[in-house]
Amino acid sequence: MRVNIDEIKEEPLRRTWDVTRETLDGMVAGDRAGFRARAPVQVDATLSRVERRVLLEVHARAALTAACGRCLAATDVDVPVDFELTLVPSDEYEEAPREEQERPHGRAGGSFESNDAEEEVFSGKVIDLDPILREQVLLALPGYPVCREGCKGLCPVCGANLNERECGCERRVPDPRWAALKDIKLQ
Repeated sequence: MRVNIDEIKEEPLRRTWDVTRETLDGMVAGDRAGFRARAPVQVDATLSRVERRVLLEVHARAALTAACGRCLAATDVDVPVDFELTLVPSDEYEEAPREEQERPHGRAGGSFESNDAEEEVFSGKVIDLDPILREQVLLALPGYPVCREGCKGLCPVCGANLNERECGCERRVPDPRWAALKDIKLQ
């Protein structure tokens, strides 16, 4: 979805569009949990002018499916994608080098100002919202999807789903430091 900033007048500009399942699959491709889209996503966006900057507010809900991280069963996950960003024109955004801040425990690599986390730079008169939406969808994904909170997972010995049945395997891992003593026969 592309928006021309000249369309944003004194009143906020509201846009609604659908992201297809295929496009959503492309957005989450490569995630280690293997998320797949279950349905298209309806995205509601509001753009407001604040002088030369644009305030973007987006609400969406992505219906995804992935394998449970414990038992590998297919799991439905509804991911809320709600965010606000300030879009700053590139000529206004300063790339001035910041002085390295010394902290009591040394220099902090990769640190940034908290205001920068909620800003995105744009250039020209047209803003492409798709890359911004993709980034926010990826940030909203759960890192370890599970089918339910009390999922028991798979047996590490035989691979049985412990939610369905107890397999009876010995799952206690012996201390490897004592492994040599198990073969000693005492008379």
